[in-house]
This record gives sequence, C-alpha cells and structure tokens, in this order.
Amino acid sequence: MEEERRFEAEVADVETWWSSERFKLTRRPYTARDVVVYVAISSKVMLRTRWLRSCGERSRVTNNGTASRTFGALDPVQVTMMAKHLDTIYVSGWQCSSTHTSTNEPGPDLADYPYDTVPTRLNISSLSSTMTV
Repeated sequence: MEEERRFEAEVADVETWWSSERFKLTRRPYTARDVVVYVAISSKVMLRTRWLRSCGERSRVTNNGTASRTFGALDPVQVTMMAKHLDTIYVSGWQCSSTHTSTNEPGPDLADYPYDTVPTRLNISSLSSTMTV
C-alpha cells in the first residue's frame, strides 16, 4: 500500500512538472505513469533538482544577455576542481567514449560506446560533487 501511494504521488508530481510553463508546448506519446515505472525515485529527485538549477541558469543568462561559463568534465577530480569556477559542467558522450578504448582517445563514431557509458559517468561525477566540501 505504501509503495502504491508513493508511486501515485510520483506520477502526480511528474504530471504537475509537465504542466509547468517550461513544457507548455511539449507533446509526448507517453504518460507520466510510463516514465515513473522506469525511473528510480532517488535518481529522479537528484536529476530534477539539477535540471531546475540549469533552467534557472539559462533563464538568468537569457534575461541578462550574458554568457554562462561552462566546460565538460569526465571524472570526479575534474568536477571538483571546476565546480567553484564555472556556472555549468556537462558530461559529453563523445568525451565519455574515450573511456572505452585502449588509448583513451575518442573515436570517429560518436555512438561507438555502450549505452550506459554517459549515465555511469554522470552518476560518478554527481556522487563526487555531493561529497565535496
């Protein structure tokens, strides 16, 4: 029963989120329920928090006519070193592809790496950023 209540609350939360101004023109061939079934709750909370933060940053930059200092990072050490100096740090699929070669160089085929490479790298970097002081 408790699990069902949490599930329904999560579906309602996603529906509310999707009805926000940000998504007013977005049409989806799937429902909030379809999404909640496949995404872990703890990861959704973290991802949504970071997504909202990035939306706020994009709005600030657009409204002020300024630029956002951003750079790509591949590992937790890079994230830790960059965090206090940049507005945004992203994880690039092309950059992550280098972790699957013997020379650590990205190849010409941008999709030539396992499907879970970017989420795995992002998870490692995200966890490290929550542990920094």
